[in-house]
Amino acid sequence: MIKCKVCGEEINYEVKFCPQCGAVIKSKDDEQHLNKEKNSIFSKFSKTKKNNLKEKNKKVNYQENLVKTFSSKKLIYLILFLLAVGGVIIYSSGIFDSPSSITSAQFNDKNNPHAGVDLNNLEEINTYEETIKKNPGDKETLLHLAHLLNDSGLKTKAIERYNDYLKLDPKNADVLVDMGVCYYETGKNDEAIAAMEKALKYQPKHQIAHLNLGIVNITAGNSVKAVEWWKKAVEIDPTNEIGKKAEELIKTH
Repeated sequence: MIKCKVCGEEINYEVKFCPQCGAVIKSKDDEQHLNKEKNSIFSKFSKTKKNNLKEKNKKVNYQENLVKTFSSKKLIYLILFLLAVGGVIIYSSGIFDSPSSITSAQFNDKNNPHAGVDLNNLEEINTYEETIKKNPGDKETLLHLAHLLNDSGLKTKAIERYNDYLKLDPKNADVLVDMGVCYYETGKNDEAIAAMEKALKYQPKHQIAHLNLGIVNITAGNSVKAVEWWKKAVEIDPTNEIGKKAEELIKTH
């Protein structure tokens, strides 16, 4: 609203003549002033709109960066998860397993403490058996099957499969030791000793074979021979677990 300069009547900006006195309302100065006000309002509106647009762009950029960051982290976590799963699978497959050594529980109980059979692995065992039927020369599958039978308590079947493997790889000292442990656990001490001594022909410093030979001999009543084997095990490496176990057995027998 503006006031008429003649009569003081309040009238709208758009009116050119005062309805009260008929005087001209807008001069050039007034129009310039009005235009300035309009331009000022428009300028403020434009700045506000630009600022709002900048803020909107910032939010969009932030969200995009957040999505990218989240996607990158998600990918890293996925890769780590897959690596962890792969590690578990490799570890559980027995690739890093050492040859079997006879535990103190086995040593103290001569009546086959591992006679219990674990039937949870039957499906996997049957799968391996089918593979061997189709390809008897598959050494890797034969060895997996023999170890699985051994771990499942099926010692006699494990011995059969270890023998099948040794027909293909007769100089494998680790397999001979594992088979010897199976013989021991089924009460066949002479066969156990023969298998482990044969392993030493191919790998003279097989420390686990020396330790196990001592245990089998002490079980068979050959205490002097047992101590000799344990001393050899200590000589190979007195600092590791096998050497320390042999030293302990020497002190107690």
